[in-house]
Amino acid sequence: MIRQDLRNAWRALVSRPSFSLMAALSLAIGIGANTAVFSLWNSVARAPLPGVADPGSLVMLTDPAASGSWHGAWATRTDGPRAWISYSEFEQFRDQAASFLSLMAAQSTLDTWQARVDHGQPEPLRGRLVSGSFFDVLGVVPAAGRLFTRDHDGVPRAEALVSHGFWQRRLGGRLDAIGHTVIVRDTPITIIGVTPAGFAGESGGQQPDLWLPLRMQPMVLPGADWLHEQPPDKVMWLQVFGRLRAGVTPAQAEAEANTLLERNLAAFYSTVAPERRAALLDQHVRIQSGARGVSSTLQQFFSSVSTLFAAVAILLSMACANLANLLLARGTARRGELAIRLSLGATRGQLLRQVFVESALLAAAGGVMAIGVAEALHEGLVRLLQASDPQLTVTFTTSVPVLLFTVVATAAAALASGVLPAWHLSRTDAGVHMAEARRGLTGSARDVRSGRWVVAAQLALALPLLVGAGLLVQTIINLRQPDLGFRSDGLLLARVNLGRLVQDTAGQNRALRALVARLSEIPDVERVSFSQLGLLSDGRSTAAFTVEGSLRPQERPSDGALDRVAPDYFATLGIPVIGGRDIESRDDAGAARVTVVNLAFASRFFGNGAAVGHRVVVGEPTGERTSYTIVGVAADAHTHALRGAAEPRFYVPAEQRPSAAATRTLLVRTRLALPALHARLLDVVAQVDPEISVTDVMSTPTRIARLTGEERALAQLATVFGIVAVALAALGLYGVLAFGVSRRTQEIAVRLALGAQSHRVVGMILSENLALVAAAIGAGSVLAVFASRLLRTQLYGIAADDPFTLAGAVSLMLMVATLAIYLPARRASRIEPMAALRQV
Repeated sequence: MIRQDLRNAWRALVSRPSFSLMAALSLAIGIGANTAVFSLWNSVARAPLPGVADPGSLVMLTDPAASGSWHGAWATRTDGPRAWISYSEFEQFRDQAASFLSLMAAQSTLDTWQARVDHGQPEPLRGRLVSGSFFDVLGVVPAAGRLFTRDHDGVPRAEALVSHGFWQRRLGGRLDAIGHTVIVRDTPITIIGVTPAGFAGESGGQQPDLWLPLRMQPMVLPGADWLHEQPPDKVMWLQVFGRLRAGVTPAQAEAEANTLLERNLAAFYSTVAPERRAALLDQHVRIQSGARGVSSTLQQFFSSVSTLFAAVAILLSMACANLANLLLARGTARRGELAIRLSLGATRGQLLRQVFVESALLAAAGGVMAIGVAEALHEGLVRLLQASDPQLTVTFTTSVPVLLFTVVATAAAALASGVLPAWHLSRTDAGVHMAEARRGLTGSARDVRSGRWVVAAQLALALPLLVGAGLLVQTIINLRQPDLGFRSDGLLLARVNLGRLVQDTAGQNRALRALVARLSEIPDVERVSFSQLGLLSDGRSTAAFTVEGSLRPQERPSDGALDRVAPDYFATLGIPVIGGRDIESRDDAGAARVTVVNLAFASRFFGNGAAVGHRVVVGEPTGERTSYTIVGVAADAHTHALRGAAEPRFYVPAEQRPSAAATRTLLVRTRLALPALHARLLDVVAQVDPEISVTDVMSTPTRIARLTGEERALAQLATVFGIVAVALAALGLYGVLAFGVSRRTQEIAVRLALGAQSHRVVGMILSENLALVAAAIGAGSVLAVFASRLLRTQLYGIAADDPFTLAGAVSLMLMVATLAIYLPARRASRIEPMAALRQV
């Protein structure tokens, strides 16, 4: 029986190839878009770590959504579990925690090193530092060579493992690649093994080229010793995974780990002032599943993926609605045939089954084509993530979850698109429809009304997509010329690593002064300065301070943002100094300590009063207090984050407050092009001190472009989805109205024969349908207002409920709908009355 239904459905679809292809393509777009988004979400958020043995039994002691590090005495998390742990804490957990069968540690960030393979030309390689137990805990079997062992946690060993992809791409997949050399920061490192294909480490989505032992940190990341902490400065930079012993629960392991951590912290902070020590001891770790590894990208892009899910779900709903209308129109055209079949003894159940089989075949064809659509869309979706995280690697694979999702989406589409036609078919009256067939009628008024309401729903669903696209496009326009509070044109940024000079404060100061002076001498370079945190880096450095003479009482010290900057910092950026002066060359290590505060800082503590001359007193971890005299107030500027209001911040001369951070960002105001400055910069750095290395050079617009990559990609996708949604709605409306007008051919012919003017016929059809369009747009506007709230975190310079964007989307939708109504109305007004009446 089913086989016969399939044969009949196949013949019916093949006999109308245009109809079948249009219906299948409509579904392919909807199902494919949903599959692509699901594949991305599954790869980043849900899929277990690839290439890892039994990932479900892995546990983490750190935050899987955290990426970065935290250095300094104030590196504490009193408001939740620790994001990372230090190397000494890892050693203590590894050696003393009986709850764990084994533990491993990995650097929480994926670094890019300028390296040379076999003494070749420098090239960027992505690498991560890991403990000797890293591969053993993850259950990795090498594709070639050998792995790290616990011995690599002893003395430093200049050895590396390379990824299977790097082995194939760069080393030709040769077995004799074992033993070759990679030079990182003048340190020759021997390749001892190759990881298996598909293995990416503990961070799904990020593919390192090589892994190095943690003990090599001072050699490949010189300038600070992250392996040996000196109180009160903590260095928290490691993600830690492990496997529990049989019979041990996560709660028991967590309790033991926190006991060990409490003991470690008590000893480490024993010399800290008592009033600060209590807060520093308020830290803990939390045991959680490590099956999916580290995935900071998920948290960063969760709202974007949610928005995309909503958008593609709307597209699929609209595609189903279009298919339902197509099947409804086709079924209505076949009413006479179906009535004859009923009169000859066919049951309604047989007819209903036939309609469902046809919709299932169309949905299946759409589902098969959807795999290709999903693969094509996936590349654009990955670019959305890579715009802000270039190191992310996500591939589209037709895995079991993805295929299962596609099957479920296809079944849902078949069901959704077949219900309305089947319901209408169940109400078929053989006698009535045979009579209609004899009179040349192709369907009832009820059929037309049903199709129009389906199209109205499509119009209502399309409007939120159009509004979202408009908001995101406006955001991109605003981000091209953001109001940063400083001049971004002609400002180049160069990040430099001080290497071992960080351990020599006097030598560091001399080198940086010489570097600024030499760069300032280059023709077409107007000004040069530097900052510890850089520009628009989202970097953060805080200190507990009090403000003498503040209008706001301070019961305890405030935690405030600070940055260490070089002379002429504000002049170089073009930030106006409202009162007082800029930081100058005389503000060196031997001079009286000074600070410049921004307007937000001055307003917070002094209102409209003068801030210059007052002092900011910073509490040090040792209990000492350092006083900085305010010598200037600068205008607010977005120097550290692109979004939000400028936070209260004070800036201190770099030489007056040394930092253990290994990098500084040079700020160069110049008329030179980036390549020319880059070449001169490399020459100057080599002359000043070979220990300093340049790690990144870019223009400020490029930096802004990196920060806004997510918004640009999301705007492009939203625009595409919005256009597709409007096109689907317009085609659906056109199809339904064309069907409705064809059914009213005799009525219109009579009107024209009795003297009605063509423009009146057009006006009649427009007026009858624009009321429905207006109702659909009204409902869509309400949906758009609520849906646009999902985009709040992606918007810049425009409100989520911007009335002009909504008005523009409504106007565009109204114009498209009017055109879709006008075309069949115009065609109807041009029919020949007598020819049409002869068909009666």
